[in-house]
Amino acid sequence: MIQVQNLHKSYKGNSVLRGVDFKANKGEIIGVIGKNGAGKSTFLEIIMTLKNYDEGEVTVFGQDLQKLTEQQHQAIRANISAVLQPTQFFKNLKVEELLHLFKAYYRSNTNIEQIIKDFQLESHRKTYFEKLSGGWKQKISLAVAFLSNPKLIILDEPTTGLDPHMRNTLWTYITEYNQKTNGTVILTTHYMDEVEMYCDKVLLINDGKAELFTTPKNILALGYSSINDFYLQNVL
Repeated sequence: MIQVQNLHKSYKGNSVLRGVDFKANKGEIIGVIGKNGAGKSTFLEIIMTLKNYDEGEVTVFGQDLQKLTEQQHQAIRANISAVLQPTQFFKNLKVEELLHLFKAYYRSNTNIEQIIKDFQLESHRKTYFEKLSGGWKQKISLAVAFLSNPKLIILDEPTTGLDPHMRNTLWTYITEYNQKTNGTVILTTHYMDEVEMYCDKVLLINDGKAELFTTPKNILALGYSSINDFYLQNVL
């Protein structure tokens, strides 16, 4: 799905990414971790074809991003969905109206009633988006992201600020999507318990460099009591 080799990116002489290697296969959930400002968002924006890069090679769905036309970039983006922070939609639209709007935008064949059923949205289908709690807004955002049946979903701290019950609920939808579609999920998070419980692999970006890319199981085998313990001992 994605192959990244020796990726470099700078802004006005400030090096943000300094040699990142990465690989994502179908069906994987991969956590990208590191401190704020480590380069995680820039890394994801490059994968989403939203930003150019200076050196290295990035292949998405088998295509080298540096060699594509804008039309070909658009075709790749059509197979990617993202849930970013903070979530903002049209304030004066109800949940059901938002789903129909984005279905038309994506030209999706997805059945809206099935989405409402799958995400248990019936009780809020007539609620205005701005009236929803933070957890419900994230839930709606996931439902919208799934409307296009994407090959790749990018999630930027999808459970930040949510209570444990809503965090568990959102992860249920993410893992079920992964199992049903054999798609790929790449996410950033500061919750190391989520990485340990749900991610197949973890990429640690420290000061723009990929310092580790392996499975949570391999990290724990090094003698750490938890992924959180590993993070606290190894992040600058």
